Formats: sequence, C-alpha cells, structure tokens
Amino acid sequence: MWDHEADVVIVGYGGAGAAAALAAVSTGAKVLILEKNPEGGGNTKYSGGSLRTYLDLDKAVDHIEALCEGTTERAVVEAFVRESSRNPEWLKEIGGEVVFKPPSETTSNIPITLPLASFPTIRGAEGMGPKMQIKGSGSAAGIDLWGVLSRKVAESNLEVLCSSPVKRLLAAKGEGVTGVVAASGDKDIKVRARRGVILTCGGFEYDQAMHLNYLGQSYFGMCNPGNTGDGIRLAAELGADLWHMNATAAALGYKFAEFAFGIRHRMPSAGFIYVDQTGKRFMDEMGTDAHIMWAPTSYIDVKTLQRTRVPCYAIFDEDTRVRGPLGATGQGKVSDVYQWSPDNSAEIRKGWIKAADNIADLAYQINVRPDRLQMTVAQYNLQCVGGYDPELGRSSNTLVPIGRPPYYAVEMRPCLFNTQGGPKRNSKAQILDVWGNPIKRLYSAGELGSLWHRFYPGAGNLSEALAFGRIAGKNAAAEQPVSA
Repeated sequence: MWDHEADVVIVGYGGAGAAAALAAVSTGAKVLILEKNPEGGGNTKYSGGSLRTYLDLDKAVDHIEALCEGTTERAVVEAFVRESSRNPEWLKEIGGEVVFKPPSETTSNIPITLPLASFPTIRGAEGMGPKMQIKGSGSAAGIDLWGVLSRKVAESNLEVLCSSPVKRLLAAKGEGVTGVVAASGDKDIKVRARRGVILTCGGFEYDQAMHLNYLGQSYFGMCNPGNTGDGIRLAAELGADLWHMNATAAALGYKFAEFAFGIRHRMPSAGFIYVDQTGKRFMDEMGTDAHIMWAPTSYIDVKTLQRTRVPCYAIFDEDTRVRGPLGATGQGKVSDVYQWSPDNSAEIRKGWIKAADNIADLAYQINVRPDRLQMTVAQYNLQCVGGYDPELGRSSNTLVPIGRPPYYAVEMRPCLFNTQGGPKRNSKAQILDVWGNPIKRLYSAGELGSLWHRFYPGAGNLSEALAFGRIAGKNAAAEQPVSA
C-alpha cells in the first residue's frame, strides 16, 4: 500500500521542519520530510535570521501574553518562552555560532538606540533580551541560520523529498492521522506515518483570495512563494480549528509588474516622508516597527470605501536619493533575480521612481493634488526647523528636511513577511479540532497556526519555528505506533 514509511512525516522543509526533524531523529525515530518546492528553506532561508532572547522568563511570558490580547492560552506562551530560551544553547549544539545584536543601530544613517522589546510600554517588556543571529558563511551578510540547520539535517542522514507537495492527510478511525498523499513527478504517492505527521508548511502569503477573506485587503508576499495556505486546507479537512487568521507581519514594499512578489522598501537617509493619496502624512515614518506597518495603512474612508493609504508614497529629495538604494534586495526571493542600483538611477529610468524639479509636478505624476502635497512638504520642513512633530511624534533627530531638488516619489504597498494564522495548536504542538480536542497524531510548528496575533515583535517567528519545531518533533516521535 505504501510508497514510503517513517515514524514521523514532516510536511514542509523550512526552519520549523528542520527543527522538528532533528528533534524527532534524536529520539531514534525514522523521519521523512516532504517539501513542495524544488529545494528547502522556506521563509527561514529568506529571513533576517534574528531570534529572541530573554532576561526574565516569567516577565517575558507576561509580555507576550499581553501582545496576544488574550487570543493565545498562557500555557502555549509559557511553552514557547521556556523552549525558545534554549535556542542559543541548541544552536550551538548543532554547530551554530551565536552573535548578539547591539541595542543601538544606524537606521537611515541616523543612530537610534532601540529598546530590547519591540513594544517597550507593554507589561513585562523588561523581560525581553537582545536579539541574536547565527554567524556563518551564508549569503545574507554572514547570517547562516538556514545553513546551520540544513547542514545538520544532511549530517543526520534525514530523507528529504523535494518537489513533493502534500495533497491530503490520511486518517483511520481510532488511530488518528496515519499518513499523507503527496504528488511526486507525474504520480501520487502514499506515505505512511507510524507515529505522527507534523505540518510545518508555512502560511498564505501567496494566496490573495485568503488575503481578502482573512486579512481584509490584498497584500504581496516577499519571501517563500510556496506559501499558499496548503497546511490550512489540509488541517481544516480533518476538522481543525483555526486561529489568528487576521494576523500578519507586513512591511511597506514595492510591487512592480516585472515580479510576482514584493520588494521590501527602505530609506537610506531620514530626509523623507510618507503620504497617502490625499497628500497627507499619516504615520511616524521612522518610529513604526516594520512588522506592523499593515496597521497604519489599513485605514478605509467610510464615505468612499477607498483605502487611501494603499498605495501610499515615499517623498524624498536628491540628497536622500544619492545616499543608497531604496530597495532591500540583499536577501529574500527578489535577491535571486534582481539587485537594486546603489544610487536608484536604474529604478528612475525604469519609471519605478518618479522624478520632478518641483513638488507640484511630482504630485501630478502620482495623482495627488499639488496644493496639498506642497502644503504637507512645507509643513514637514517647518517642523524640521523647530525640531518637533506635534501630530505624529517623529523623533527630533530624524526630522531632516526635504530640500535639494530634484524631488522623488515611489509607490508603496503593504507586503507580507509572513502570515500568522492556521490550525490552532496547544502547548504540546498538537493541532486541535473545533471542540478543543487534539487531532490524534497531528502536530504543527512555525508560522502555520502561529501563537502570534496582531502585535508581532520582530524575531518572534523564527524563535517560535525552532521552539515549537522541537516540541512537535519530540512529542510526535513519542506517540505509540499505529496498529496497522
């Protein structure tokens, strides 16, 4: 009956899948990984590679529970914090060199001291520690988290079948999940899971129907194009409950016709503002965490039902233009096919960046009323002179005027780092049905059914992928084998 058999079958080979596989195989279990794409990596491969640390575990639990706004049971948060606190030690054990990120860094050429917590005013924030990364020879500026994980998987002789998307979970009455059906080449194969199946196949960054249904607007993905909601459908077919479906981590980025995915936006200097389609500023451009930029762009004009901040525009001057690229193409899917020019000149020639000798002419090019954009820029420049932004609270040391022409504008839209929603899981990484009962022998880890809700702190997803990957791998391997 079966084309392949293993104790634990893992669906999806990214950070969560690798961690689950390594945890399961360490118990002596036979493990098989099925991956939809031609190669593994998932969003972990394209990420910044940052992980969370803690100064006080109990306070960190309080903090994360508060960020989840009561949507995630405290037992799940406790399991996450306690297991993810082991991440530095575990990564060293598998060959990684841990480096801690300093609390101060240069953003847009402006030195900024960053709090250790992304939400420093929320209770328990003092329990959060500095972020860390894995140093190595990887292409992303020496960040090598995926390199360490994938090398350890290879050393452990784990079997990985790529280009093998899973189409269906198999279950037997009284036994729970017993295996999967996957596509392999031009045929379907049946894979037996003697002890359990772990879903680690990501979110729905590339399914715009799901965006409209669950997130309320269209987004563009910036990472793994294989994330099309497969795990959500697989689990839902067996009656899984869903949670956090309206939660996401989304930054501002660009969507150009040349690419199916988004490109992350960044500014090389502080001489810029963001404006909506009416020509008005709407956020603290330098003081909003990139992962929650979906929030200020979600505004709807109830009189017209228009999303006047999608798209929005970055407005800047010549001094800012020459100081560095506006597109972050050093990592992520875009790095495979495009590198942004150092001075943005190529993107101006392509028409991606609009240019004009005065603000009024620039406004015409982006269909914004010239008088309103002129007024907004003039008001911002006055605030720069006074060193005070009374309405939006931008820090005084980032108030750099828009001065020397030509002037530029680039269209921006919310683009997804990842989604958080999916099948609900408990502290043991078991997927739960709509009545709150575990679906026997079915587990999950990573962003598929993440514990995070709307207020996501950077480095939280990778920390969760490793922590719940290990929890899922250990618990699935400990299941009693199916009887038949």
